[in-house]
Amino acid sequence: MVVRQTRCDSLSGSECDATGVCRCVPGQQPVLGGSACVDVAPYLTSPCIEDHQCSRLFTAFECRQYNETIIEGNCFCSAGHHYFRGRCWRIADFGAPCTRDEECLGTIRNPFSMRCQGTCQCAEGYYERQRGDCRKIGAEVGDGCILDIDCRFPDGVCDLPTLRCIQNVTTPNSQPEQSLTTQIAPQPLPLTTVQRVTCNLTTPCEEPFECSPSGVCICPVGYYESVNGQRCLAELGSLAEPDQCVGLLAVVVDGICSCPANMFFEENMRDCVRATRRITDSCVTDSNCYTFGPASRCGPPQPPWNFRSCECVPEYAVWDPRQTFCRLFSGVGGSCEADSDCQAGDLEIHCVKNEEGQGICSCPDGLEEYEGLCLTTGLELGDRCQHSRECTTENTACDPVTQLCACTEGYQPNDGVCSPIIGGSCSQDSDCVIQNTECRNGTDGSTCECKAAFVDYQDACWQRVSGFDSPCAVTAQCEDAMGAAGVCDNERCACISGHHFRDDSCWPVTRLLESCSSISQCYLPGASDRVVCRNGLCQCHFHYPYSEELQTCLSSSGSSASSTRSIFLVLLASLAIYKVSRCT
Repeated sequence: MVVRQTRCDSLSGSECDATGVCRCVPGQQPVLGGSACVDVAPYLTSPCIEDHQCSRLFTAFECRQYNETIIEGNCFCSAGHHYFRGRCWRIADFGAPCTRDEECLGTIRNPFSMRCQGTCQCAEGYYERQRGDCRKIGAEVGDGCILDIDCRFPDGVCDLPTLRCIQNVTTPNSQPEQSLTTQIAPQPLPLTTVQRVTCNLTTPCEEPFECSPSGVCICPVGYYESVNGQRCLAELGSLAEPDQCVGLLAVVVDGICSCPANMFFEENMRDCVRATRRITDSCVTDSNCYTFGPASRCGPPQPPWNFRSCECVPEYAVWDPRQTFCRLFSGVGGSCEADSDCQAGDLEIHCVKNEEGQGICSCPDGLEEYEGLCLTTGLELGDRCQHSRECTTENTACDPVTQLCACTEGYQPNDGVCSPIIGGSCSQDSDCVIQNTECRNGTDGSTCECKAAFVDYQDACWQRVSGFDSPCAVTAQCEDAMGAAGVCDNERCACISGHHFRDDSCWPVTRLLESCSSISQCYLPGASDRVVCRNGLCQCHFHYPYSEELQTCLSSSGSSASSTRSIFLVLLASLAIYKVSRCT
């Protein structure tokens, strides 16, 4: 008889299905090592506990926690990536190499402001104010603006109360200036159960909802569900009707849910951020200050009232009141008045006067100008660098994180040179410096690989082992000999928890009277040779009778002893009946 559990205490919030397995209900998924069920997290900012819940963002996603004491967080893109139209994209800043428009995004968060033309450049309808600052063009009276320079037509100025372009010869019909919208630091949304409609192949979702792998109806990519779960609302950048584009200050522009020209995009890609008008205006987040360029920020609280106001980031820029922005330090070829105005990467460069007496930022003697940088040459492995062009050791490049000349992918440092790792390109055995490797020809060319008697693991070659109970150092040796369920435990090959060794491999433990498809699956502690897979169930071999009392397969001697005990009990019962009959 198969014994099925009816309670699911081990998986909080789950239900016991018809097969006796605890499963999360449709619309939920297990977390915390399979100990609890929580709502699926299908959208950007959806409440979550673990990263894997955010996988609908396709790649480079994370469950962002807000402090160490609260395990709940929300789904966002990981560092160096941004969200747009359903997925997380690698961020390519202004002037950076790119392959798609979606990658281009500057400090000023506007996914429409740049396009990929080999490198990220200002898109049509935008103008470059300074490096990385692509601003929407106000082409005619009535277009949105923040600064006078945004209104790119004769006599065009920006009316501060309305933030609309006007001609300065007219008197604007101004509206009262609105105060800055208060924004609060993000906090995790509560992990409450959302009542979603279940679905399957025979019961589809009503449009525009679609059936998710978790068996509930969710909104398509680029949209998110309303609080009551009855409607799909548009994210910024998605096609929308006015009643779908409901984020804070969001509007429909040419059929697309977007932010007005005089506002900025919030990271959640649902709401818009109101811009400040003057450098002295109060602010809540850095986004409020991007009126003054990407090198601006919301400064620290100031006494006595702890109000914050916009400021330039002193490491990158200075305030230029004539042009109303935080002027970045000039690069190679830029105008300057002193050396301190000039910077190329991390290097402060010279301000050189030309024939007209105008200062031009120039590379010092002995350095080469390349892509806005002043580069040296002849750098070796481990030297500080700005660009891979400076690194001359073979198979090295400038690591953008450490800014050191480092080995490229497929190579590792070895006595001042870069040698192939396992899988790296080679031309002869001597190229392969990892112990027990050789240069082997394959479909992708010659690469360094472990010799036949060794197993590749973590850039090292480990001696192959024979199988169960063999001496081992790493689990890869046991997996190679016994399959994916092998593990190195106390320097001996064994099976992972929930598995047993039989027929030269590790198998999931399948006990008496449980379903099976192979005899190798059947397990009986200390006596697996007594069980077989018969009629789809693990049962006792005919030579080993099943004891329902002991729930095991008895040995032949155990069976004989049981029979003798039964005969003895029958004789005792007969004798008792005989005595009773004589007394009566």
